[in-house]
Amino acid sequence: MEDSEVAVELRQVTKRFGSFTAVKNVSLRIREGEFFSLLGPSGCGKTTNLRMIAGFELPSDGEIYLHGQPVGQLPPFKR
Repeated sequence: MEDSEVAVELRQVTKRFGSFTAVKNVSLRIREGEFFSLLGPSGCGKTTNLRMIAGFELPSDGEIYLHGQPVGQLPPFKR
């Protein structure tokens, strides 16, 4: 599976709501066909990360890529 394409990539993604930082400097790669889980306590940013990947929230900093293409400004229905 190491040779498979990177399907989702977050590069130093941060999300702030006012003075509150919900997600700070997250970088990860999920390859095509990989099983992936976000685990953590309530309020740690799991849902915020998923909402940014889906396009329902925009990152304050950093970049999100789907299949190597930047999607930071694409609406959810085009992802």
